[in-house]
Amino acid sequence: MSHSILSVVRRSLGDERGLALPYALGVTMVLSALAAGILSYTTMNQGAAKRQQADQRAYGLAETGLSYALSTLQSAGPTYTLVPALSGSGTTVALTGGTTRYWGSLSGTTWTLNASGTVYNPSGPDAANVVRSVSLQAQIATTTTGDTRPYDYLFVDQPNGCFTLGNNVTVETPVYVRGDLCLTNNALVSAPAVHILGNVNVNSPQASVGTSASPIPDFSISGNCYVSGALTLCPLSVTSRVWAGAYGMSPPNITKPTIDLPYWYANANLGPSSPCSTFPGGFDNDTTLNVSRGNVDLTPATAYDCVKTDAGGNVVGRLTWTPGATPSNPGKLRIAGVIFIDGNLSWTNLGIIEYDGRGTIYASGKLTIQNQADLCGVEACDATWVPANDFLTFVVGSLETTGTTDPLSGDIGNRITFQGALFLQNDYDQDNNSTIWGPVIARNATITNSTLFKPLPGPLGGLPPGVPADTTTITTVEAVLGSYAG
Repeated sequence: MSHSILSVVRRSLGDERGLALPYALGVTMVLSALAAGILSYTTMNQGAAKRQQADQRAYGLAETGLSYALSTLQSAGPTYTLVPALSGSGTTVALTGGTTRYWGSLSGTTWTLNASGTVYNPSGPDAANVVRSVSLQAQIATTTTGDTRPYDYLFVDQPNGCFTLGNNVTVETPVYVRGDLCLTNNALVSAPAVHILGNVNVNSPQASVGTSASPIPDFSISGNCYVSGALTLCPLSVTSRVWAGAYGMSPPNITKPTIDLPYWYANANLGPSSPCSTFPGGFDNDTTLNVSRGNVDLTPATAYDCVKTDAGGNVVGRLTWTPGATPSNPGKLRIAGVIFIDGNLSWTNLGIIEYDGRGTIYASGKLTIQNQADLCGVEACDATWVPANDFLTFVVGSLETTGTTDPLSGDIGNRITFQGALFLQNDYDQDNNSTIWGPVIARNATITNSTLFKPLPGPLGGLPPGVPADTTTITTVEAVLGSYAG
C-alpha cells in the first residue's frame, strides 16, 4: 500500500504539463507589453521628428518673409515712410509647405521688420499650426549727391531734333538721346547700351546698331524704328538694322544737368574773382560775364605757371603750361580745381599735349580743337590712360558774342584725340578722323567723317570739382547689427 501511494505522489510531482499554458500566457503578456512600449516609443519619436521638421520649415518661411520685408523696404527708396506692404497686418504670401506673413513699424528712421512662418502641425487635426517668428531692425539713410549718370554716355538732349551719325562713324560709348537718333552711310553704334527717348532712323543699308555677329547688350527705346522712312518693328533685327541681346521700351529718364555760369564766374579757384597775374591776358577783361577775353589759346608758344593755394599751403587751383621741346616731347598742361575763362578756348600747339591732374575748365564762349592738336591724359593717347588720376572736363557755356549766331558750343575735327569729358551748353560738331575717349554731353550733335567715340579705359573715380550735375537723393537701407531676433 505504501508503495502505491508513493507511486501516485511521484507521478503527480513529475507531471508538469499543466504549467505550460500559464507560462506561455505570461511570456506573451510580457512580450506584448514590451512591443507596445517599443511601438509607443517609436511613434513618439516619429511624431517628435515630424514636429521638429515642421518647426524648421516654419522658421525657414519666417526668414523668407523677413527677406521679403527687407527687399520691399529697399525698393521703396525715398518713399520709405509709407510702405503699404508693411503697414497694418502686413502681407501674407503662400509658399511651398505653408505661408509667411511680414509687416513692420517705423520709428524715426528705423524700421522694425517682423515676419512669421506658419505650417500645418503633423501632431493631428486638433493641434495648433506650427508658427515661428523673427524680427530685424533696418536703418534708413538718405544722402543728396550729384547725379553722375549723364557722364556714362554720349548724351544728346534734343527732343525736337535728330542726333546724326554718318560717314564711317563708330560709337563704342553708351548712347543716350532725348530725341531721335539718325544713322547714315556706314555709321555703327557698337556701344554696350543705347537708350533712346524717341525714334531710331536708319537711312542706309550699311548703318546699324550692333551687328548680327555682335549684338549690343542693351537697347531700350520709347519710340519706333524706321528704315529709310518706313516704320518697322525694332526687335526684328534684320528688318530694323538693330541687333541687341536685350530689348526694352522703357529707357531710364535722365536729364541734362544745369550749368551755372554766374556761380563759377564768381567762385572758381582760378578765374575773374580769383585772378593770377602769370596767366597770359588774364581770365577776364572786365567784371562782366560776356566773353570779353575773346579767343584764348591755352597752349601758346611760351610757358606760364598759375597756382593758387589755401591758408595751409595746399594747391586748390592750378593751370600750368610747359611747351614741348621737340615734336617727340609733348607739351605738359597741369590742372587742378575749377578754372573759369570768360572767352572762347582753343589751342594751336600741334602734336600731343599731355595733361596731368584732375580739374574743370569753364569757357563762357566756345571750344575749338582742330588740326592734329591731341590733348590726352597720357602721352600715348591710348588705353593706358588712368581717368581716376588724370581727368580734364571742359564746360562750355556758349554765351554769344556780339554779332554771333553760331549755335555751336564745340567744334572738334581734323585728326584730333581728346581724353576727358565735354559738357556743351549748345550743339556739338565732330568730324575728320577725330577720337574722343570719354563722355560728351550736348544739346544736339552732328558726328561725321571717320570719327570714333571710346569709353573710359578705367573707373572715373568720381567727378572732378565743378562739373555740372543735378542733385539726386539716394536712400539706403542697412540692417542694424545685433538686432536680429528669432
